[in-house]
Amino acid sequence: MIETFTMDLFSGDVGGKYLMHYAGEKIAELELISVRDVGSSARQEQFALEFRAPLDAPIAQGIYHVDHDKLGTLNLFLVPIGRDNNGLVYEAVFNRMIE
Repeated sequence: MIETFTMDLFSGDVGGKYLMHYAGEKIAELELISVRDVGSSARQEQFALEFRAPLDAPIAQGIYHVDHDKLGTLNLFLVPIGRDNNGLVYEAVFNRMIE
């Protein structure tokens, strides 16, 4: 469940590999390159993940099925936010209430 995905969980996996499925049978390997707080408070955790993908990955934002060896399959809304010689960078933003 999305409630179990916390900034601490992902912070421990920077450099980790993920597989993004797109266009039917295509797969792109993503690397988690950063986890950052984007405005958390005592009642709400807000954080962003940045992933690097190969240059030939899709440039369309959308919900992608992403597999991780420990977290399983995630459905992430990924937005391309940059491109350089090393690849394409996607961002996924999380906003969750703290109990």
